Amino acid sequence: MARKTRRQKQQEEVSKEAEMDMTPMIDVVFLLIIFFLCIDFKILEAKLPAYLPKDKGSQPEEVEPQEQLRIKIVCEAPGTQKPRPGSKKAYYLVGHIVTFTVGPKKVETLEELKTELEEIYKDPEREVPDPKTGGKKKMGVVVEPGVNVVYGDVAPCVDAISTTGFTDINFGGGLGSSKTGAYAKQPKK
Repeated sequence: MARKTRRQKQQEEVSKEAEMDMTPMIDVVFLLIIFFLCIDFKILEAKLPAYLPKDKGSQPEEVEPQEQLRIKIVCEAPGTQKPRPGSKKAYYLVGHIVTFTVGPKKVETLEELKTELEEIYKDPEREVPDPKTGGKKKMGVVVEPGVNVVYGDVAPCVDAISTTGFTDINFGGGLGSSKTGAYAKQPKK
């Protein structure tokens, strides 16, 4: 048997098929399985409460709709975008003005909104029947952001609602989008 030259050995190594070692991948899969078996998904659900309506669905009896307090957030002026220092994508809105409509009443600032919500919360005539207990409870609140309203407008509004004491907070919609709203960019002619 003739001894192989260095060149022949290199050609054999190159021609060999590369084999993949599956052991590390199997270890990772088992670790993921153990992780998902040990995690308690109810803890994750509790961090993001999403209360689905219980008055609609597959209940055999009819449930009367309950009165809800509607808060509309209306953008009076969309403002202009000013870039934030040190960021390419983030920006400030200069001249951005929103007002709030609580039921039929229009309020201009967050402080006026808090005052109006406190008055409504304290009014016992604004309570609605509670079908679970047969007593009364505070009415639910529906926040309806309008066209050109941004997250920075909605979050303080929801904070004001929750600090007042309202616990049943939902979000509505259907007030349009910035593509179809009054401040939408018009196509160039």
